[in-house]
Amino acid sequence: MTVSAWLPDLGAAPETAAGGPGRPARDSIDRRALMLAAASAALAGPVSAAPAGFIDAHSHAWSGDTARYPLVAGGAAAERDPPSYDIEALLGREAALGVGRVVLVQHIGYYGFDCRYLTDAARAHPGTFAVVAAVDDRRDDAPAAMLAAKAAGAKGFRIRGVDTAAWPGSREMNAMWETAAAADLVICPLLRDGPGMSEDALLDVATLARRHAETTVCLDHMAHVMPDDPRQLDRLCALAAFPRVTVKVSGLDKFDVPPYRLVVPQLLALLAAFGPQRLMWGSDMPVLERQAPNTLADALAFVTSVAPLSEADRHWLLRGTAERLFFS
Repeated sequence: MTVSAWLPDLGAAPETAAGGPGRPARDSIDRRALMLAAASAALAGPVSAAPAGFIDAHSHAWSGDTARYPLVAGGAAAERDPPSYDIEALLGREAALGVGRVVLVQHIGYYGFDCRYLTDAARAHPGTFAVVAAVDDRRDDAPAAMLAAKAAGAKGFRIRGVDTAAWPGSREMNAMWETAAAADLVICPLLRDGPGMSEDALLDVATLARRHAETTVCLDHMAHVMPDDPRQLDRLCALAAFPRVTVKVSGLDKFDVPPYRLVVPQLLALLAAFGPQRLMWGSDMPVLERQAPNTLADALAFVTSVAPLSEADRHWLLRGTAERLFFS
């Protein structure tokens, strides 16, 4: 069955049985009991899926035209995989599954801080793309660079979580968070993505979120909290205390193989902590498909049919939250 044949509309947020529009009545549920129940429920089979009109909140794109869009020097750019994943390829893959809009995230390893390919794509396809750009957070002029990128079409800014212990004391980092709040931009930290990144990164983000309560934050790939890591999951869920912190359920290949059942308990724990209005689905294409058997269709099916979610949950994960943060 095609996505367009599912539910008829994905307009206003549906109401749940309790708690107001889109708010699950989960606050009193014990998280560990919920996780155990989720694992059993997931094995029972698919539930009703969301309709067409999805937003992919996390995809990359890069051009094969390296003359017009030059790559940064170094091995990462030279060994890009695939050699090209341009906007036309991205649109074709996403549209086939009912995804109408995409949040494009800067691939710093390929383009550095030159975000022209993404902002050019956004201008060429009005309303289709939102852009998460990148600036050098070590430079004094980082806030000015953010405002210049906003003028070119950027809505958010990826920051790589290297030496996060220095972030709370960094003048440049604090200025970036202040600028994001003032200019209605989103800070998108990529945390715990490699052995050189701090295991205490979520605590460092909490310090900044407490200090900059008006800054909107979106954590990529569930902050790389792995299944069966209760210590890090507790730290991630604790960030729900800050109303402007949101989480991307993205890059599922990092956590399991299709159908990603190991991720179900973690997703439901995040739902219990944040509510669906602060979670969003993202594919992390084309990185997702670098290793078989992961596919874009599998990643989308995790939300539409594998995880035991309500219609309201799916609305927020597949459109509502990303629409509010990146397209409003």
